Amino acid sequence: PGACRGGSTKLARDGGRRPGKYRRLETDGGSADGWAALRDRRYWGKLVGTAGGWFLFDVTFYGNILFQPTVLREVFSVKLNAIPSLTGPLPRNVALQMAILAAIGLPGYYVAVCLMDRLGRRTIQLQGFVAMGLLYAGMGIFDSRLQRAPMAMLAIYGLTFFFSNFGPNSTTFILPAETFPAHVRTTLNGFSAAMGKLGATVGAALFVPLTAATSVQTVLLACAGVSWLGALVTWAFVEDWRGKRVDHAESRAVTPDGGALEQSAADDRDRDERLGPPAA
Repeated sequence: PGACRGGSTKLARDGGRRPGKYRRLETDGGSADGWAALRDRRYWGKLVGTAGGWFLFDVTFYGNILFQPTVLREVFSVKLNAIPSLTGPLPRNVALQMAILAAIGLPGYYVAVCLMDRLGRRTIQLQGFVAMGLLYAGMGIFDSRLQRAPMAMLAIYGLTFFFSNFGPNSTTFILPAETFPAHVRTTLNGFSAAMGKLGATVGAALFVPLTAATSVQTVLLACAGVSWLGALVTWAFVEDWRGKRVDHAESRAVTPDGGALEQSAADDRDRDERLGPPAA
């Protein structure tokens, strides 16, 4: 008795007056159905922030992971058909070049962890996107000048990974968990992550062909544009949740037919007082 269909209603314990009985309540728009959560327009703006930011970041991040050797050849003016070397001086030693990039980028994680609560996830992601855009744009615009100072260009390229880590690479997977209420959190977090994987696929598939069709400078400027678009999405659609209650939904259980049984903590305490401690 009292079954609810399609997630359109909720059932809540009837104020303790009829133990074991539930009264029907209107829903707050949530549903056990994942597609219903995605169709709920209340979450669309938040999804643009979480899924859109994750997508745009992974386009640049994973694209550049595979694009590193191409950029490094450009930095050190190595011929396109030259065989990469894992030994020897820095201009020819690809392993050492990539180790330097990793050494510059890795501390970004630790900076992000130290400042995560002080600055907030929104601010860290926003400044990360902005800084990445500036660095990519600088490399693309001043490429010919920077080639005369390869160590400077290598450092700038390494800083793109630093601000990736001290930026969206440390926040994109956190934001969905604190943005959405519990009853849709798993679904919308999963959707946001899937959009990130789609962005990684796009970046990995397009960077090398785009470089062959245009130039390294063009790809770097495209990375700057994508990064600034990510900053715009973050600024417009991502909230700062510091000091706010993350879980807006009361605890609920899902019935086999897709309904929801909602029960407040106060009802739980009232029930325990009436029934006493469980039998040993």
